[in-house]
Amino acid sequence: MTKYFPGPMTGPLAPYVAGYRELLAGRRYAMSTAQQLGSLVGRLSRWMDARGLDTGALTDEVLQRFVDELAEEANWMRPTPASFVGLMQYLRRLGVIPVPEPPPDRTSPELIILRRFERYLLNERGLAAKTVRNYLRAASALMDWLSARSRSLETMGGAEVILFTTGFYGAQSVGSVKYTITGLRSFLGWAFMEGLSDRALAGAVPSVASHDSNIPQGLSMPEVDALLASCGRDTATGRRDYAILVLAVRLGLRANEVASLTLTDLNWRTGDIVLRGKGRCEEKLPLPQDVGSALAEYLRQGRPEGAGDALFLRVHAPVGGLASAGVSEVILAASRRAGLEGIHAHRLRHTAATQLLRAGASLAEVGQVLRHRSPATTAQYAKVDDKSLRALALPWPGSQP
Repeated sequence: MTKYFPGPMTGPLAPYVAGYRELLAGRRYAMSTAQQLGSLVGRLSRWMDARGLDTGALTDEVLQRFVDELAEEANWMRPTPASFVGLMQYLRRLGVIPVPEPPPDRTSPELIILRRFERYLLNERGLAAKTVRNYLRAASALMDWLSARSRSLETMGGAEVILFTTGFYGAQSVGSVKYTITGLRSFLGWAFMEGLSDRALAGAVPSVASHDSNIPQGLSMPEVDALLASCGRDTATGRRDYAILVLAVRLGLRANEVASLTLTDLNWRTGDIVLRGKGRCEEKLPLPQDVGSALAEYLRQGRPEGAGDALFLRVHAPVGGLASAGVSEVILAASRRAGLEGIHAHRLRHTAATQLLRAGASLAEVGQVLRHRSPATTAQYAKVDDKSLRALALPWPGSQP
């Protein structure tokens, strides 16, 4: 114990040190970091003992007092309450310190509306957390804009919708404005449905003019090979990154779908994988041989044991499931190594679709693999199916048949 927690370990927290040490080890903290955290626990325990405080007296306020006093001492590092987050969570899970009471609800009417809209998006629409944040950002901006003009949803008209929306042009990129427009239409449609607005104003939101090409841009096979080759498969991190890229390129998984995968989603006996896509839908896809091989190699020689149920894990402590942003960073870092700047998960999704088409798959089959809800979404890939489009083209007048 002294190897990780130097100094005398006395006081009310001493009985919980061994469990806390196991927690840090399980999260793959470096020994030096564990020693620093252990020293802080020892100081806190002795400080509480000197003041006659038992374990149950440890609250956020008491912790802040300790941190403030410790910061005043000379020749000592200056910790913050963040240094004790793991300890506090561990003790709360054991039930030995109180869970903080939620602050009193002093929300404004506008915030209550936004919370209702958030519950609707999460519970009824089943949207992903990132999409919900984007929609709430648009709704919050509208509520602030109305409040500054002493207006409300009830008194809002179509002209004001247009005036508010056009204010985003120039302040945001075209892509960001499109997200804002979608969120705004959703909010106004919900407000009318809930009786918060007397008018159906979603249709008054203007569309975004864009002159960019909307042809899906997938990667060429040499680019895909360079992307995959950029992962050094002689390391655990390289094997993890390679498995993520193969999943995205072959099955067209979104970043959040990769992040949400668990060990139980892989059925090796039946050769399929369970995916959780938009709207909390669960679907099964066959596991191609190359995808299965990449995953098996990562699980056998790359993934740490005893680190939870998430399939893909962070490399650095605290070890846990890789978030959607982490998956995006893996893809972006690989693209930089391969000399392909700015490659994101959705570009690999386009790559999977275009490869399927060029291998002879129909648009309906592409839609099944990408799990599109509407055939209209898959129809955009008809623009890259040169072979099928050439058969539909009319001959030029006067040309030979």
